[in-house]
Amino acid sequence: MTETLSHPGPPEDFTDQLAVLLAEARRRGVDVAGLLGAAPGLTLAEQLELRLPALRRDHKGTYGTWALYLHRLAVGLPDTCPCVCLACATGSCPCTAGGHGEGCAPESDIDCAARMTTLGGEDVRSITRHHLSEAAWWARRHAMQRTAVRNAKRTAAGRALHNHDGRGAQEAMIQATRWLWEEMRRDGVVPANVAKDVRMPNRQEAVARSLAVPDFLTLHALATSTGDDPALDGLILRHMLIQATRRGGVLALRCRGVNRDECTVTYWDEKRDTYRTRPSTPEHLDALVAHALERGPRVPAPPDAPEELRRTGIPAPSPEDPVFYYRPVDTFDADGFFVSRRVRPLTRKRFESLFTRIRRYHPGFDARGLRPHDIRHTSGRLFYEAGGEAAAKLQLAHDGGATSEHYYKERMEQLAQLKRDLFSPPADHDADEAGR
Repeated sequence: MTETLSHPGPPEDFTDQLAVLLAEARRRGVDVAGLLGAAPGLTLAEQLELRLPALRRDHKGTYGTWALYLHRLAVGLPDTCPCVCLACATGSCPCTAGGHGEGCAPESDIDCAARMTTLGGEDVRSITRHHLSEAAWWARRHAMQRTAVRNAKRTAAGRALHNHDGRGAQEAMIQATRWLWEEMRRDGVVPANVAKDVRMPNRQEAVARSLAVPDFLTLHALATSTGDDPALDGLILRHMLIQATRRGGVLALRCRGVNRDECTVTYWDEKRDTYRTRPSTPEHLDALVAHALERGPRVPAPPDAPEELRRTGIPAPSPEDPVFYYRPVDTFDADGFFVSRRVRPLTRKRFESLFTRIRRYHPGFDARGLRPHDIRHTSGRLFYEAGGEAAAKLQLAHDGGATSEHYYKERMEQLAQLKRDLFSPPADHDADEAGR
């Protein structure tokens, strides 16, 4: 009788141990490509498919940016070379391994034939910080190409050039990979968050973004004299200055958030993922209410209503309706009586068109790269100068980080008084107007 010898199988954690050994070999410069196939569900592409829904749910504000860079990490940039000259930046790179395309002027240490590595099919346990650092470098080079293209167009138009050098894109790639690897580490998919060891680029020195009062008045004048809806543009700028909200706070403001009795505005802070309540001025709240009633939802008046009411319709805003609207589209019958209204809530595109228009009409604003967030900076500076650091923190909703800062909320009335002092008409001016 022949005895059959059975060989013991590998230990259950053999694959994990091998992955760690291969990762170490890669760090030492050994080419181990293809030696370890990824287990089902452990490729980068599969992990992204599994975890991007959580990113969308938990990080709405950064989902669009991080998801873009994580997708790029997986698929690479097969049609993009690392050279940032205009010839290589405008379309597919014309360079070949044997030379350069016409007009190409790469740096001495740049190989135009190189391409960003595709990591989608790689086992996430074998991806090291060196791979992620290289991906971040590519993100920066790609962003520099976009700047080259934009500056070429700005040069042709005689406009000030951008000085972006891609650091923001590099940092975004690193932040995105740190989030992904931390999620995988917590679930035991990878032994460590290797993205934490990728060095962040040094940030450029931050420049002052706030506007002096004369500059803001110039900006406001341009906004209300060059567009197709000066009333809307003026109210947007006024609201952002008085409330120091971000764009999302303007778009998220609902009718129920405007409290005329307590003279407050409650809005959703998308960055902090919470509601904020801040005081305002009576004049500002009156303007918000008037705007919502004028442009918000309306219903036809009953047949027995006065003729004027039948021609205009009856305002019918609900607590969940937005406050800011474009001009509505109304329908009338043959007798000129109101039938229906199609409301058009404000969108993010209005901010883009508004500030693009202002920059186009004012070279100084164009040179500094004026953006909507600069109005928030301006508001914070006004309150800092008028009431000190505590008032500025409360105005900008930067309070609450430390225990002592919770007491700032007891100073809401002081903030309200500052707003009345800064933005409400003087009492003697009102009296003069009433006596005329």
